[in-house]
Amino acid sequence: MMLFSLPKRLLVALLILVLSACDTPDNSEPPAELTDIENAEYVRERWSVDTGKGAIENFFDMQPLVLGPKIFTIDTTGLIQQIDSKKGKIEWSFESGLTAIAGLSGNEQYLVATSSEGQVSLFERNTEDLTLLWQTNLNSEIRSRAILDGQQVFARTVDGHLSAINTADGAVSWSLSRRVPALSLTGHSHPIVTEDLVISGFDNGKLLALEKDDGTVIWEATVGVPTGRTEIERLIDLDGQFIVRDGVIYICAFQGKLAAITVNSGQVLWTRKFSSFQAIEADNESLYITDDRSHLWSIDRRTGSAFWKQDILNARKITAPRLVDDKLVVADLEGYVHWFNKQDGKLVSRIATHGHRYISQPVALDTHAIVLDASGQLTALTQKR
Repeated sequence: MMLFSLPKRLLVALLILVLSACDTPDNSEPPAELTDIENAEYVRERWSVDTGKGAIENFFDMQPLVLGPKIFTIDTTGLIQQIDSKKGKIEWSFESGLTAIAGLSGNEQYLVATSSEGQVSLFERNTEDLTLLWQTNLNSEIRSRAILDGQQVFARTVDGHLSAINTADGAVSWSLSRRVPALSLTGHSHPIVTEDLVISGFDNGKLLALEKDDGTVIWEATVGVPTGRTEIERLIDLDGQFIVRDGVIYICAFQGKLAAITVNSGQVLWTRKFSSFQAIEADNESLYITDDRSHLWSIDRRTGSAFWKQDILNARKITAPRLVDDKLVVADLEGYVHWFNKQDGKLVSRIATHGHRYISQPVALDTHAIVLDASGQLTALTQKR
């Protein structure tokens, strides 16, 4: 968990509380000490490159975008760069002018970028730079990537709106809103688009499936229900990135549940008590997820029961896991990247990178784990010799 979004009156009260406690010790749980790995497996850094101004103080998820052999990044000043994934070489840079706090999306023809001011921009990809085709203002902060799907771009804003934008001219085709609680986690998941539906999670613990063309709600499912007396105890945000596999949505709420829900009908297949704000990874049998204590889990996709749990990185604020070959890769608050066996959760390798915290889930590219730290350093790591 990072920061909170809250009204001015609550923010003032919280600041007063923090300032009054400046002379008191930090009572948060200390991160687990790293221990030696017996017979550690080989891992090395292939290349590393500076992608611009990072988000060290604000913990924004600026996850890089991989399209074929190219990697695209955007920094917090709006600098977009294309990087050759083989050599780690910056091939071109483009100043978009956006105050970006989320990563890019796109395809072979276009890139989509967003900003903290609510701007959504569509760029055409050229050989050596980009061409701005249009820019639309949704008038509210955008904390997750907008999703490009054929003739539409779908964007979630912090005021509880999901908007569909026409790729031809940047006009908003439709918009749907849901109530935003008084207090919520910083960030949110991006929508996922299927053949006919756009699926989006909201800060009130609801998951919605809508018609892509007109925004008609097809079904609505509850993943988290607020409990407790305080606003913090009642947080149930659907911030962790959910996934769709074989017609089933796997999603988790902070202080809520991990659930499996059918795409077509919204039927809940199973749930289990769980708390996470991290993205979910999956293979044919398992879900892999980091909980809010930095424990790594393997969960049976069919039943929701646990295959294993690994707590060796307790409180190290690890990222969501990523499958690279047959290993799970996570990164932590001190710039270490860790490899685990997916079969049993055993820690098998570790490498120190550049000493800065990781927020974004690693990206898999062939046999490489591509990791972006909070300073903006992009690094390719591999177990191949």
